[in-house]
Amino acid sequence: MSKSATPPPPHVLVEAEPFIPYMKEEDFAPSLQPVLAPYKKRMGFLPNALKFYAHRPEIAETLWALNSKIMRDPSSTLDQFLKRKLAVVCCTINGCAYCTAHSCTMLKAPRGAGSEGWGLSEQELQDLVTGAMVPANEFERVCFDYVRAASSDPTAVPTEILDRLKQHLTPPQIVELACVVGFWKFYNTVHDSLHIPVESQLLKDTGYVDLDAA
Repeated sequence: MSKSATPPPPHVLVEAEPFIPYMKEEDFAPSLQPVLAPYKKRMGFLPNALKFYAHRPEIAETLWALNSKIMRDPSSTLDQFLKRKLAVVCCTINGCAYCTAHSCTMLKAPRGAGSEGWGLSEQELQDLVTGAMVPANEFERVCFDYVRAASSDPTAVPTEILDRLKQHLTPPQIVELACVVGFWKFYNTVHDSLHIPVESQLLKDTGYVDLDAA
């Protein structure tokens, strides 16, 4: 007679099972390896989403390269830390618990720990999610205003915000900012629609989506 599994205590968060099988890392296409290695180093682990994308290596290779081009390329015209904070705003507005957990965990991680980390305190992160954070200057203020408006309804970004973008940002910066919004809208849609399970070590950070809605 088989022995039934003992259910975990109520406080233990359990990672869900994917509805399609993950691609095993050893079975990833060789073409993905040059992009996969730095991705894993930055995150500190292999995210579940990558194990989904690996089923279509031609798409994965392009998508992961696009992620790097938009969020951290040396040619960037916007500060990487600013874009990381803007990504959290995008993900919470889009309601994506998977990407919000990843982005918030990365912002809270200590700097210089091996993987990407920015050392934000819990209070700073909550202020960012709820909109209570005070931008450092008008440049940052209009970036956050645009990201919130464009993520909520891209067809209804107020002219007043666009006018301030022209005042404080260069054309390349404006295009890059819009691509941050569009990239996360795409990522969030894919990850949510496929119900990609949040990794067990990040489950505690899925609550930032509910915090944004509060």
